Amino acid sequence: MENKLESEVQTDEIVKPSNIDSIPALIDFVSVRVREAGFEDGKIKDIGLAVEEALQNITNFSCPDGKGEIRITFNIHDSGTLLIEIIDSGKPFNMLLAGTFSELDDFYEPGKVPSNKMMKKAIKNIEYRRGSDRNTLLFTIPPNSAGTR
Repeated sequence: MENKLESEVQTDEIVKPSNIDSIPALIDFVSVRVREAGFEDGKIKDIGLAVEEALQNITNFSCPDGKGEIRITFNIHDSGTLLIEIIDSGKPFNMLLAGTFSELDDFYEPGKVPSNKMMKKAIKNIEYRRGSDRNTLLFTIPPNSAGTR
């Protein structure tokens, strides 16, 4: 039985190389689980777009050489709240600061500036932390108060 529990835990996690070719599989992983959690199509799409934006930032700015990895874990809290963790092994990069300081535009090439607009629109509670040489972005998504997700 212990092996079955271990495999169930593994189904809630995916690890891929940090390159643009991995993005579709990572988004699909999240979208399938959000759908299985009972969320409506519009919210599934919004969460998928937020995850896509985060992944594009990671591949462009945290791991631009493609040598790192991206790990996504998906958990559902007893309250129905979704916890989506996006972890990368790249250089320190807090994408939540993008657009906060106009001076940040001076550090990036024109047309290659990090974005967080979709993430902040779709996900109301986002946290960033750096630890153990990893960037972690945590999306906390509560269930809809009307009973639907």
